[in-house]
Amino acid sequence: MPLKTIEMKILHTSDWHIGQVLNFHYDRQEEHQYFLDQLCKIIERERPDALIVSGDLYDKNTPSNTAMRFLNDNLLKICDIAPEMPLILTAGNHDSSSRIESMSGVWKRVNTHFIGAAERINDQYLTDKHILEIPGKGWIAAIPYIPDYQNDLYNLVLQEIQEKNTQNLPVILMGHTTIGNAIFSAHESTTFNGRDIVGGINSMSLNEIDNNYDYFALGHIHTPQTLSNGKARYCGSPVQLNFKEQFAHSVTIVTIENHGDMPTIETLELEPLRKFYSIPSKPTPLEDALTYLENNLPDSQGYVQLNILSAERLPSDTENRIRNILAKGENLLYCDYKCTRPAIEGSNTIEKPDFNLSEFKEKSPLEIAERYFRDSNGTEMDDTLKELLNTVIDEVTEEQAK
Repeated sequence: MPLKTIEMKILHTSDWHIGQVLNFHYDRQEEHQYFLDQLCKIIERERPDALIVSGDLYDKNTPSNTAMRFLNDNLLKICDIAPEMPLILTAGNHDSSSRIESMSGVWKRVNTHFIGAAERINDQYLTDKHILEIPGKGWIAAIPYIPDYQNDLYNLVLQEIQEKNTQNLPVILMGHTTIGNAIFSAHESTTFNGRDIVGGINSMSLNEIDNNYDYFALGHIHTPQTLSNGKARYCGSPVQLNFKEQFAHSVTIVTIENHGDMPTIETLELEPLRKFYSIPSKPTPLEDALTYLENNLPDSQGYVQLNILSAERLPSDTENRIRNILAKGENLLYCDYKCTRPAIEGSNTIEKPDFNLSEFKEKSPLEIAERYFRDSNGTEMDDTLKELLNTVIDEVTEEQAK
């Protein structure tokens, strides 16, 4: 006798980065509202069984009161649109786990679940907080960003759900982490002890996780992609956050008919309020770049970065000249310039662009240290020094989290 079809539908999104201020100057709230208005329409149309947000709700772990109020107001709007639909939101590495935890109590009254941190008592995990049942539909294993040494929590929670899942309902796993062999095109990555590191998070392999989930709803990597097993996916950031993210931004609808079935994954592309323009497309000498910009002003509103090739320090009036050209367009906002040094003659090494302000803000401490070491010494940092730095960074991070 064939199995009765359950069909669980999930709306998966992540990496909202509410409160971002681009280049320390442009508040993104209007653009985030544009995204959230689209999200509400998607919820009204699709009527998912749950909305899940896999980390990085905020852009920084000390969000402003304005950013917190903005998130709260929009979550309440979603609750009004679909009061029966649970919202499950986990903390990412940009969030304060304790702040997210502090929101959990009162929000449960409106079917909204905040999971900020993994907790232990006498070295035993408190797993119940990570297990959410959607009666008659399925289970959510809600895992927030956790340090590397706690990765075994994924398997513990999945094993407990397997014991509870007597109806054989679909199982959704949430995680905010780096999965090795993913596409990191919007991020600067490094390698340490054979593992990729992106945004300060060491990668893990899908082989390290029990396979008894039906969909792995990932956050942290901003490039949308379904991974090799066909059931783990980064939905990507819904709002473009920098000039590297030159791809369509979206949310993901996932439908699973029965536990053990492959998920049906649908990408719903979002319309941006403003675009990001890096002009020209390749690093170009300053005067040529300015001329190209003047002759090729974008006709849609957005942020503009001038892409310059120069071995010398740029003239002090460079920014003013860029702004004067952009003033001839309509709703074009000067963001910054990216200055790339030419390759040194006779060297096999291609010089990387200097950090601009917005990029510097996004780098992990290890990535900044590696760049400084490379520029100062002409060689890459070895694994021994990376390990020492990682140890110090982890200790400082843990101390700040207390």
